[in-house]
Order: sequence, then structure tokens, then C-alpha cells
Amino acid sequence: MISTNDSAFARAFERGEIPPADFHHAAHLRLALAYLAECESVDEATAKMSAAIRQFATALGRPNKYHHTVTVFWIQMLARLLDKNLPLTYYSPGLLWSDEARGRWVAPDLRTIDGPARVDAAR
Repeated sequence: MISTNDSAFARAFERGEIPPADFHHAAHLRLALAYLAECESVDEATAKMSAAIRQFATALGRPNKYHHTVTVFWIQMLARLLDKNLPLTYYSPGLLWSDEARGRWVAPDLRTIDGPARVDAAR
């Protein structure tokens, strides 16, 4: 659930009340999380985030600072993190719910968390 403070932050951002120096990476993520909590879908949250950041960049006289791919990427990543079943894409249920895993860190058995980055040979 979104906190009142996060909702207030989103409204203040939309009104142009957040100074540019205060809109750093963590603030971008906070805004994205607020929209994900408020909206009915990831697409709706993405549209709101896109419009808000475009408006912010334009108001600063720097519309070219907006980057749509990066915006969509972070919304998608946060949406994935909000899925409470995400650990089960990395862990088998037997391992994740084991006493061992409850008591100490156990590496995933289905896929690694920090797997190698994909390198596109065409670049």
C-alpha cells in the first residue's frame, strides 16, 4: 500500500513543487512506486510517470532529458519487485521454505540473482 507521504510526494511532483536537485534516482523510484500503487495497471502507471517526468523536464527547459526507455525499464523492474511470488522464480519451494533458508542466506537453486549481462554481438 502507498503511504500518504508517497502520494503527497507524487502530487507535489506533479505540481512542480519538487526542486530539480531533490529529484534524484531514489526520488524517481519513489514516484514510480507511488504510481504503481495508485494505478490499475503497469501501463497506466507508465503513462502517468512518462507524462509527469516529461512535464518536469519541459518546465526546466530541458525536454531532451526525458528518456522513455529508461522510464519504462524502471517501472517494469519495480512492478516485478512488487510481485510477492518473485522469489519462486529463483528458488524451488522446497528450498525457499526450508529451515535452512529461514535461518541463513541460501543461494537460489533455479537461477542466479546476479547472472551475467546479455551481450549483443551485433554491437
